[in-house]
Amino acid sequence: KLFIPDDGFTFFDMDLDRADLQVVVWEAGDNDLKKALRLGLDMHCFSAVDIFDIKGIPHAELSESHPNYREHRGRIGEARRGKAKAGVHATNYGVGDNKLATALGITRADAGNFRAKWFAAHPGIRKWHLRVEQAVATLGFLENKFGARLYNFGRFNLPEFLAWGPQSTVAGVINRALVNIDRAQQAGHCAIQLLIQVHDSLAGQFPTSLHKNSVEALTRLAIVPVPY
Repeated sequence: KLFIPDDGFTFFDMDLDRADLQVVVWEAGDNDLKKALRLGLDMHCFSAVDIFDIKGIPHAELSESHPNYREHRGRIGEARRGKAKAGVHATNYGVGDNKLATALGITRADAGNFRAKWFAAHPGIRKWHLRVEQAVATLGFLENKFGARLYNFGRFNLPEFLAWGPQSTVAGVINRALVNIDRAQQAGHCAIQLLIQVHDSLAGQFPTSLHKNSVEALTRLAIVPVPY
């Protein structure tokens, strides 16, 4: 209702799938999380199983396409899934016990236990945190895989730098996709009109009569390798 395409056009929105998490997982070098992403698992259920010690739920059955998925999600419960979602995101980005306790509405002790279990299950996350701290301490800046830098200027805040790495990489991907699409349009290879870019999302319109070709072009032009 908010975005109305021109007559004869179809409005589209495309974004990168779990983009920030993808970068965190590759920075951490965690093979279990890589596998879960490649299998298309519900990552919040996946995390909840580890954090809350839920037995008898095979990770491989946490894909929405699996016949047992709904049963497993019901057993995990929306409350625990929601806490896993918010808590893992916060822990990945360096939030401490106090802020995590406030965010999840739990005690500080429970927050500490949450973080300890996540780091124990995926030790690469903590190693990534330490690498970021060391890089900023020794170089004075953090550099992402595209070569962009965030400088310290004597004001180091770990969560800020941890968040910047994945978010700037995601922005680098979507902006390169934007350039690919714009160049194709200017060269007359497609009729896609870009209108809005928001972090990991691109939106615009294309002639409805060229729907199939436009979707294929968007998919192809949005493939941007990240040098991990």
